[in-house]
Amino acid sequence: METASVSIQRENTNSTQIMRTRFVETAYSGASGDPRLSDSKHTKDANPTINYGDYATLLEDDYVKMPEESANPQETLKHALQSLKQDQWQSTIPALIKLVHISRIQPELLDSSMPRVYRSLCSLLRNTRPHVVRTVCQLTMELYKTVQCTQRPEFDELVSMLLLKSTHTNKGIRNDAQRALDSMVTHLSPAICIRILTSEHGASHKNPLIRATVSRLLYTIVNIIGVECLLSNPNLKDCRRKIFTMCAKFLLDGNHETRNDAKKTLKAMMSHQDFDTLFYQDVDWKIISSIEKQLISLKYNQIHSV
Repeated sequence: METASVSIQRENTNSTQIMRTRFVETAYSGASGDPRLSDSKHTKDANPTINYGDYATLLEDDYVKMPEESANPQETLKHALQSLKQDQWQSTIPALIKLVHISRIQPELLDSSMPRVYRSLCSLLRNTRPHVVRTVCQLTMELYKTVQCTQRPEFDELVSMLLLKSTHTNKGIRNDAQRALDSMVTHLSPAICIRILTSEHGASHKNPLIRATVSRLLYTIVNIIGVECLLSNPNLKDCRRKIFTMCAKFLLDGNHETRNDAKKTLKAMMSHQDFDTLFYQDVDWKIISSIEKQLISLKYNQIHSV
């Protein structure tokens, strides 16, 4: 009965996130100019080689047909975890794909094994083969949807690796990493996502492209939560403070995209009647004094755009 209850709870949680997923898909595809990868329910006539690497066929087959492993997920889990111990990408990738299958059927079976799974994903993200890295990003995107594990330090390390890959020179790797991060902010707790994004792994990173990614994701999170909820819910006070502070700092960032997304986020929140009170209350006065001109310009544009 306990297992069934957990499964029902996960199904209810996933169903409430459909609209959040649609927003992220629209936001990312609009920003990147690239066609978004299909969701897990692919059509059979789609060409998987456009979206995936050498494991395209394997992944596509997994998505469109009922896996044989569903008959005995416990046994499949046992064999998959044994394959992960070999630390060979040729055996680890198929094992991870089987684990994704299990996560769609009985995600609770993976809970205790997710730290090991995350360590395997991080190891494969360091692989020099583009098709391996892209496949790992795809699998990570799926696991964020199904298992939603945030156990530290493995979770933090995986997000840090995805942020690094989101700046990769390979366009396919870059886009797949971005979509995995989109899946994270869509399906995981906003507080957890904001914590890792505003850490040294994200907003404080020396790489300007990583800061640009974080700025875009913060805008996405604000739209997912909703301005009214973010600025009115006392339980989100810490999240709001971190978002305010990061957006304020990003207004002075040297990267154009970082500044633009920070402006979009602040303009969205400025429409709330309590924005001024909360913003000046939560953000350090030294930061506010350094962005005073930018704030005036944003408010002016906000007034004339209404």
